[in-house]
Amino acid sequence: MTDAAQLARPAPAVDGERRRLVVLSIDAMSDVDVPFARTLPHFARILDGAWGSAQAIYPTVTYPNHTSQTTGRTAAGHGIYANEKVSPGVRLPSWFWDARDIACPTIFDLAKEKGLTSASVGWPVTGWSPSIDIAVPEIWDRAGLEQTLAILREASSPRGLEYVDRHAHEISWTKKHVFGRFNTSVATDIIRTETPDVLFVHLVDVDSARHSTGRFTPEVKQAFERVDGWIGEILTALEDAGIAEETNVAIVSDHGHVEVGRCFRANRVLVENGLVRLDEAGEVSSWDAWVHGCGLTGQLHLHPEADDAAREKVLALVQEWVEDPEVPVAAFHPLADMREDYGYSGPFLGVLEGTSGTNFQNLWEGRSLYGRFDEDYTFLISQHGHLPEQDIQAVFAMTGPDIAQGVRFTGCTVSDEAVTFAHLLGLELPDADGAVVSETLRVPAQLA
Repeated sequence: MTDAAQLARPAPAVDGERRRLVVLSIDAMSDVDVPFARTLPHFARILDGAWGSAQAIYPTVTYPNHTSQTTGRTAAGHGIYANEKVSPGVRLPSWFWDARDIACPTIFDLAKEKGLTSASVGWPVTGWSPSIDIAVPEIWDRAGLEQTLAILREASSPRGLEYVDRHAHEISWTKKHVFGRFNTSVATDIIRTETPDVLFVHLVDVDSARHSTGRFTPEVKQAFERVDGWIGEILTALEDAGIAEETNVAIVSDHGHVEVGRCFRANRVLVENGLVRLDEAGEVSSWDAWVHGCGLTGQLHLHPEADDAAREKVLALVQEWVEDPEVPVAAFHPLADMREDYGYSGPFLGVLEGTSGTNFQNLWEGRSLYGRFDEDYTFLISQHGHLPEQDIQAVFAMTGPDIAQGVRFTGCTVSDEAVTFAHLLGLELPDADGAVVSETLRVPAQLA
């Protein structure tokens, strides 16, 4: 950017001056997608500001990472340890939809305390939020559209409910919910009607395309093009509302993807070894140990009432898996190591790391292993949940009056993103595990 163009931009915020923030999550966008995204007009507008790679927290799945992006904490601090709540014997466990499950303050809590108006659309773990003024959370019911609308209305804030009712017809349903068009329309309506100080929006089309078709397919390209149009609608809404020049806009993501080569049903092996017991109908009647699938890793749980013999038996079995080249488990990481290395904690003994391309499933029937080329393989084509340091990094990009232009910064974590957002709003997240990404700012943060 030329010196003249820099001077034409609004000055960075000073004490007492109003600034707004819009955060757009492009689920499953990774840094290798940036060259293509730069060819799309609205992605390019944001990427032309400051951008870099962002390392996700473990587990590299949606709900823990989106919670880090609003709290600045890892899972040990915020308590959202997976997408789904561990429910041994339940085929379709409940998700972490309820904001009241978060164990630490969020940026929405701090905004409320400061008198800022906040909104969220499709953002994970925002249902029933006590702090978000206009909340339209991500939530669904697998039973169908009408049931989804019922739970969405229940979980939205009173002001958010108005937007659900106004745009409910834009939720589409094929085999499951499709929220992209709905989320964009709600977000642009909120911007024009409410001009909120803080808005977080979640768009999942890229992730959905990758899960069902693979990492780099025509369907993924189409998803990026579709999302680019939605970003353009949101940027236009900011201009229509007269707040574009006072709004910092960010793109974030939560993980990349890995091609799946096989699915491992560890619980089937636990059944065969007497650690999970079934009734006559083949349903789980009792259990000593359980593996909760978390994408490309699995969490090993021990029943609270299991005795030392059961504990020793399952740990010995897991060691056999690690040592057996025919079992797709590369390593077992005890919980103490996960806490120290990744800031990760939860109600389990530790984490099973799959061999490359191994997806862990919760199910307990059928075979323990399904290969990608098996005739009865009907599962995901691409997945995530790997350890964070693997070479599949997320993206963090920003543009706006307080953001440096034309900067490629060296990298950050998703927890750093939340601390940076708080800084831009004049807020401070307590006990954050991250730090301000000062390289992104026109005026570097004064760090203690």
